Amino acid sequence: SSMATKATKALSGLQKQVLGLYRECLRVSRTKSPDMQADIQRIAGQEFREHQSLAKSDIERIEYLLRKGTRQLDRIRPSNVQGVSRVGAGGR
Repeated sequence: SSMATKATKALSGLQKQVLGLYRECLRVSRTKSPDMQADIQRIAGQEFREHQSLAKSDIERIEYLLRKGTRQLDRIRPSNVQGVSRVGAGGR
């Protein structure tokens, strides 16, 4: 698995932050009801796929999306939050 090691080493700090945010979305989803879990995973997947073609050099945009994603995650993290929706998919 030296290939996997090389791939991991090649990740920039920003890429690690993006992957970390995605993993955190999945972690938070596992604390929710099965329906909400599926919604969070679907929405997170859509958001990340929608922006995966961003140039690695577009650091400002990536940092903006990281902040936005973190804020969205913080809003659904509390245990009393019972639902999620994907609002305003624009803002490219």
